[in-house]
Amino acid sequence: MYHAPAPGGGERAATWVAAHWASWWVPTALFAGVAGWAIWNVTARPFEPYPVIIFAVISGVLATIAAAQGPLILLAQRRAAMNDRARDEESFRVATHSEADLHELIIKIDALTEKVERLETRSA
Repeated sequence: MYHAPAPGGGERAATWVAAHWASWWVPTALFAGVAGWAIWNVTARPFEPYPVIIFAVISGVLATIAAAQGPLILLAQRRAAMNDRARDEESFRVATHSEADLHELIIKIDALTEKVERLETRSA
C-alpha cells in the first residue's frame, strides 16, 4: 500500500494556502470589501480626498496577494501531482504482479484440465 511521504514546512504552508485561499469565498469577500468601500466613499463623506490613490493602493495589495498565492498554490498542486504519480506507479506494480500470478494460475488450471481429460478418456 502506498503512503505519501510527510510534507515539509513549506509544503504544509502551501497546502494550507491552497485549501483556504483558493476558494470562491476569498475573491467574493475581496470584491465585496472593495465594492463596499467604493460605495461608502462615494455616498458618504469621503475620508480620502483623492480616492484614486486608494484605488491604486487597493490594486497593489490585491496584486501582491495574487502574486504570493500563485506560487504557493502551484507548489501544492505539484506535490499532489507527485503523490498521484507515485500512487499510479504503485498501482501499476501491483497490477503487473497480479497479472503474472493470473498467468501462473491459468497454466496450472490448463495442466489440471489436461490431466482430468486424460483420466476421463482412459476410464471411458
